[in-house]
Amino acid sequence: MDPIHPIPEAISHRQLAQLLRSAAVEPTVAAEPGGDLAGGERHRELDALLQAYGQLSVQLLKAFEGAGDDLGRGRTPRQVMAMGALRAHAHMALQALAASQP
Repeated sequence: MDPIHPIPEAISHRQLAQLLRSAAVEPTVAAEPGGDLAGGERHRELDALLQAYGQLSVQLLKAFEGAGDDLGRGRTPRQVMAMGALRAHAHMALQALAASQP
């Protein structure tokens, strides 16, 4: 990241909406003659890893839901908050993964 424009600690909904309105339109990815998207073998490996990550994230979220009140048993309040943050980030990661798919 550019040191002149560091990543902010927080951003308001209004600022995020303004960034979205001013963002450039995304170019489409052209397919190679063989029908494969640009990137070849590395692209396929990344796609496979992302698919596996998505499946594992879904399993993790199901485990969180299944644990219910037992999730906090034997954990400090800080650990429970960390687990909640992990759950929230897993949800956001799945949304980002879905948005990144063609």
